[in-house]
Amino acid sequence: MTKLFLSTLVIGTLSVAAAADAHAWTRSGTATGPRGTSHVTATGSCANGSCSRSVTRTGPAGNTYTRTGTVSR
Repeated sequence: MTKLFLSTLVIGTLSVAAAADAHAWTRSGTATGPRGTSHVTATGSCANGSCSRSVTRTGPAGNTYTRTGTVSR
């Protein structure tokens, strides 16, 4: 009985973790222009009726700009 309970608990925990990760995302990109190379990385996730994201841009001169936001129902 204890093995069944522990197995069920582990499977349930893994299922919840997989579902939580299904609502997260990451994107990144690089662009090269006449002034040099710029990088952008964006991450986001949704849970419990709220979604958030964070975007970080690094320009050719090394200047970094970060913008974050959250939306709720």
